[in-house]
Amino acid sequence: MRIAMMTNNYKPFVGGVPISIERLADSLRDLGHTVYVFAPDYKSPMDDDAYTFRFPTMKHKIAGAIPVPNLIYSYVKKTISTLHIDLIHVHHPWMIGNVATRIGKEFHIPVVFTYHTRYEQYLHYLKPFGYLQNQAGQGNRMAASILDFAQRQVIQRYLNNFLEKCDMVFAPTKSIQDYLKPFHIDTPINIAPTGLPHVCFEKHIEATDIREKYLQGKQYLFCTVSRLAKEKNLPFLLRGVAAVKEQLGDIFNLLILGDGPEKENLMALSRTLNIDRNVFFVGEVPNQKISSYHQACDLFLFSSKSETQGIVLLEAMAAYLPVFAIRATGVSDVVNGKNGVLSSDSLAEWVENLISILQNPAVLIKMKSSARNTALLYDEKIIANQILERYTYLKMSYEAEHCLMLHLNGTSQTERGWNIEDKSRMDLLSDLRK
Repeated sequence: MRIAMMTNNYKPFVGGVPISIERLADSLRDLGHTVYVFAPDYKSPMDDDAYTFRFPTMKHKIAGAIPVPNLIYSYVKKTISTLHIDLIHVHHPWMIGNVATRIGKEFHIPVVFTYHTRYEQYLHYLKPFGYLQNQAGQGNRMAASILDFAQRQVIQRYLNNFLEKCDMVFAPTKSIQDYLKPFHIDTPINIAPTGLPHVCFEKHIEATDIREKYLQGKQYLFCTVSRLAKEKNLPFLLRGVAAVKEQLGDIFNLLILGDGPEKENLMALSRTLNIDRNVFFVGEVPNQKISSYHQACDLFLFSSKSETQGIVLLEAMAAYLPVFAIRATGVSDVVNGKNGVLSSDSLAEWVENLISILQNPAVLIKMKSSARNTALLYDEKIIANQILERYTYLKMSYEAEHCLMLHLNGTSQTERGWNIEDKSRMDLLSDLRK
């Protein structure tokens, strides 16, 4: 099968969507399929392979991270016309998303969309909404009402319209599938999480040195992996561990892996909370090296409430690392009480639960094996095969339906080179006629 992945962000940008695309593309290629990636040009030198196409962009970036496309329809259309694509898998509903559905309709190519992001929780990256959010936080009711309208009406209506244009939707988790049900779309919604590469399961000798460097004689070493951004709720995490330190004493250190626009604010907050000697802002760590940090730690902390899936949680679990997180969509799908603990977003309850974990080390040790067993279910080869099954079914049913339309219109059914003697396709065609 020849597959075109389309995205608004990709390498060198670090985030869940580029990671998900790269892992799925690599896994599908290992299974013998051809995968192309259409991604923005970041206007910096990139060592891309022959299967990556960079569409033109302007200098301006949304939220300082996502390049604004420039006349991409003509570029993508011209390129797609030479590749004999069987299926388009798009990863964003706007910009490249609009191009994907338009190209799919024009070339009779089925379009799959993965719902990676709770978009209503990222409005603050657009300046007008960022201003409104600040005003709402200060008690401005009018600003709060406008934000609520934008989240519940404008964004949902746009997404409804986009999802109806797709032939299949992938939700990374059951909770996101349930979240999408009230949209009342006819497009089928299937669950397809991001898989874990083998490097997540391998033992890393660097872990010993990392633990020695950062533990510094303390009893516990925690870590979290996150973009340092407002939607990740990291001030909550810092206030929580500060409260634990007040009650249990100086018994832990915390590693924060990642970078982002809130780094300086978070460092300042750690100083204010008197935990700056306990919290290490490690910075951006290459994805293939993160497992070394996981294996060096005792517990993975996570405070985000905006996730669609727990990629970083599963990566931690692959390294036998239990998780302590806030109960939220994407998170509650993978943390089940045996491989980690969930808490409400009440700071008092969060602190109480973390203290309980630390005072019961035997329970923490028991969770390690369960965490690993959970992660094994998400091996990237298993996930790729599951997604490929969906791709194949969609392609066959799409072609059968199109053959039927051509037949009803009196047009040759071999117009696109389909073999209508293919029994499996003809069975589908027969089903569609019933």
